[in-house]
Amino acid sequence: MRKRQASGTATTMDDGNLIRLIINLFAAGTETSSTTIVWFVLFMLHHPDVLAKIYKEIEDVVGRERAPSIRDRTKLNYLNACIMETQRLGSIVPFSLQHSCIKTTTVGGYTIPQGTVIMPILDFVLRFDKSWGDPHNFRPERFLDDSGNLKVFNEFVPFSLGRRVCLGKSMAKMELFLFLAGICQRFDIQPAVKGQLPPLKGVFGLAVTPEAYEVRFVEREM
Repeated sequence: MRKRQASGTATTMDDGNLIRLIINLFAAGTETSSTTIVWFVLFMLHHPDVLAKIYKEIEDVVGRERAPSIRDRTKLNYLNACIMETQRLGSIVPFSLQHSCIKTTTVGGYTIPQGTVIMPILDFVLRFDKSWGDPHNFRPERFLDDSGNLKVFNEFVPFSLGRRVCLGKSMAKMELFLFLAGICQRFDIQPAVKGQLPPLKGVFGLAVTPEAYEVRFVEREM
């Protein structure tokens, strides 16, 4: 930015845009990953059997003597399936970014004039009955085949898709895996009050977050 300004080159790289980019990086990266973790913990409260399976997988693959590393990611398929199911059902970014149609186009029998502002609804795809069968149920097994390997669905689009796919997709997937593998290895996740589960209810904002809730992290014996 400074070099372009010093040379007198016409550029949009200025202090105002730099500040906006930094804000976008923090907002898009921090908010979405932390919100996904909060949804994951809430789903584990409602599905302790799933958490037990995750811990068993970590115990078998990683053990308890060391923390999970990114090298373990390809071996912890059930955990990955649970993260993917959290992203699908949590659907924390229901709308993708706005785009403008560059030429008049016909899609599904509808004519979209040039210049029309388009906003894809990712939530509709992530919870479409014909794609998922039981879209409103938390069922990580949908992402595993009969051999326990991860399945790929074209309809799994939490990061959007195509040329405008989220730039932080790879980093977010690594962050979620490392945080959640570490949490599940070290802690059992329990309700703050035994027998009382917080609601699975989202609040729409910058991202769709669960209603505020309390939780107990009980350290496992290592």
